[in-house]
Amino acid sequence: MSDSHFKPLPWTRLRRGVPCYLPKAVVGARVGADSPALAVMTDFRRFAPATIARDAALDEANRLMTLCDVHYLLVGDEQRQLLGIVTEACTKGHRPLATAHAMGIRPGELVVGNVMINKHDDAEVVHLRDLEGAKVGHVVATLKQLGASSCLVVEHDESDNHILCGAFFLPQIERQLGGESTTEEVAHTFSQVVNSLGR
Repeated sequence: MSDSHFKPLPWTRLRRGVPCYLPKAVVGARVGADSPALAVMTDFRRFAPATIARDAALDEANRLMTLCDVHYLLVGDEQRQLLGIVTEACTKGHRPLATAHAMGIRPGELVVGNVMINKHDDAEVVHLRDLEGAKVGHVVATLKQLGASSCLVVEHDESDNHILCGAFFLPQIERQLGGESTTEEVAHTFSQVVNSLGR
């Protein structure tokens, strides 16, 4: 389509002396138990999660988490396959020091692949097709049955591969329902780490 079909939008400049504030973080619109389940799903198809390579330095991972204001990064390869997840707990404090000591290397030599949690460590998933017609109450009931504060949402491509398309975070859902989250847990496995992402 030719550019001549589009007229420029009205525009102006910021006025000197008039403050311009950064936006406040928005958890999401208020929902009810009967609201559609997709209303509380963190949709990775619309808002891509922050990712990092397995061979990236831990300092790079920490900088990226700070820049993106997140507490985790998904680890992927060149084919965009999910390899695992790395969190602040993996990259800071005692854990990386212990890993470096066990490997006989200096902490500065560690890369993400040395400390990440591998993907197939009991990660619970819900299939996107099963969310059609589902309500927020169904999601909450599922998470409570799993004893989890979160789970991933996947769909399948034409080759029947898993495609990560979103996640449910119980603390976020509780805030959207108007309540306060009381979820407390220490993350050890991939599943438990994923369960803590919404905090």
